[in-house]
Amino acid sequence: MGRERFEVLKKGVIKRKARRKIGLFIDGAGLDRATRRLDRKVDLSNLVKSLCSGIEPEVARYYTLVPYEDDARQFAFLDAVERAGLEVVVKRLPPKGVKRQVSMDVHIACDLVGYAYGHFAEKQAAEEAKTQANREVNQPSTSGTVPIIKEPKKPTSDEILRIATVVCPSREISYSLHLSNAIGVETCLADFGIYGNSDGWRGVDRWLDLSTSETIWR
Repeated sequence: MGRERFEVLKKGVIKRKARRKIGLFIDGAGLDRATRRLDRKVDLSNLVKSLCSGIEPEVARYYTLVPYEDDARQFAFLDAVERAGLEVVVKRLPPKGVKRQVSMDVHIACDLVGYAYGHFAEKQAAEEAKTQANREVNQPSTSGTVPIIKEPKKPTSDEILRIATVVCPSREISYSLHLSNAIGVETCLADFGIYGNSDGWRGVDRWLDLSTSETIWR
């Protein structure tokens, strides 16, 4: 059950007290390397649905590296990623001849910890409040008074179980996973293969072997 809270009612009925929130973080470079090794292609839409279990994710991001020069094929692929329901975070590779190691590890680690602290929930609440404000302002007023815009109620930590699922990450983000777990987030690591404790991962509640899935492939 992880850290999910339950309340035992009369006659053995169990009521779930915590609402689940899901954050999905996909290392695009790691995912690409893994699927090339397997010589298979992943359907990103089905991957998102499978990992989120029908829950609308609070944040769903796909991190990837793009060539220094613009490439029409790359942009077409990124458009397909967005259609799968993922927000794309990109970093450009250095120009040819420049030897510099580039990765998205820092971006993923920062977003993971930010999610653990509820950063994306506050951002989502602010966007919803702005949308509601625009809707009420645009509505005709019958009383001639200015509508009062109320801020949405922020749920307490006791009402929410945060789940962070990270796909094909490098071991460079292992500390951010451990920290998120220590904050109270249930962590899931999804990759193509079985990990073990000897691999140096800490703070991972669940391991998910994507290679056994029947639904994520094209």
